[in-house]
Amino acid sequence: MLESLLLIGSETGMEAVASAARLAARNCRAYPDISSALDAAGQADLIVVFQHWPDEFPPPEIARLLDACPLGRLMVCLGPWCASFGRTRQFWPAAVCVDETRWLLRLDHEQQVLAGTRPPLPWTAGLDEVFAFDYGQSGRSPKSSALS
Repeated sequence: MLESLLLIGSETGMEAVASAARLAARNCRAYPDISSALDAAGQADLIVVFQHWPDEFPPPEIARLLDACPLGRLMVCLGPWCASFGRTRQFWPAAVCVDETRWLLRLDHEQQVLAGTRPPLPWTAGLDEVFAFDYGQSGRSPKSSALS
């Protein structure tokens, strides 16, 4: 279980994700935007940002959040309108972005990182490293392995 969790952004449309996140932490604080969360960012075990559309957060605010927690664990939960986000914009490191449909899997992996049982995924990781972190060395998704 996480000791402290910080949620940033609107939970509307991502209620299931927010609920699962809250269940994974002893202490949870929620903020409506990045600027209001900056002071608390360096103290959280995990920061979760809810992003519903590509330009929801201005790049200068994103940069300030990344500067506030350079060694912290960060996840940006991307809603369906962000499907092409990585191809057209690169404000967040690819390693911290996760589609809301894969979010629970990534949360489990981040909890393992914080427990010291899994190596962390660095923010500088490439897409192949992100895939290996999420799906293991076999490269098979949980759905495809259930079909074999």
